[in-house]
Amino acid sequence: MVKESIIRNFQKSVGGVDRGKLDTVLSREKNIMGKLRKLDPLVFLTLFRQVKLSFQLLKDYKGKRYREISWTSVAVIIAGIVYFLSPFDVIPDFLSVVGFTDDAVVLAFIFNSLKKEFDKYKNWRGLSPEEYA
Repeated sequence: MVKESIIRNFQKSVGGVDRGKLDTVLSREKNIMGKLRKLDPLVFLTLFRQVKLSFQLLKDYKGKRYREISWTSVAVIIAGIVYFLSPFDVIPDFLSVVGFTDDAVVLAFIFNSLKKEFDKYKNWRGLSPEEYA
């Protein structure tokens, strides 16, 4: 039930994403990657790689090098990263690893929902799908 609540809360935020948020998210990449590095790399290695892949995709989208993805899918990725950055989500991040649980649920939801989009992008970049699975 908690997972469904987290996803519903996140889905409501997607509609508020505009192109200005793309620049904001890209400018905060170091903060986000730093937040991820606080997590156990053995447990969250795939998540770390997927977020890194998301930033590559967003940069390629912004630079008009890759446009084989809908704006809606880009907005979902942006909203997920914004949610990850926010300290005011369902489970506060100051609660250590437990506080990242809702963030991980949202990001896993995004990567699962957009699997075909990410697979197309990995293929376009010539990346190994296993590295990000």
